[in-house]
Amino acid sequence: MNKLEQQIVTASVLGAHAFKKGIPPTPCRDAKLMAIIKGRFCAETPNGETCTTAILRAWLRAWNLANLYNK
Repeated sequence: MNKLEQQIVTASVLGAHAFKKGIPPTPCRDAKLMAIIKGRFCAETPNGETCTTAILRAWLRAWNLANLYNK
């Protein structure tokens, strides 16, 4: 798995865990997610890494899927 895929998978896992921990669907409340995108501007894509927006979308999608299937 390359770095692009790994960052999306990591964000997805963090989103699902955030739901289970009771973190609201607000990515900035997840310290582990914010550590991944620390120092970036919105929609910034550092060389060889995933776009910041794609990481945030993956986190939110996973949070919402966890919410949908756990009710």
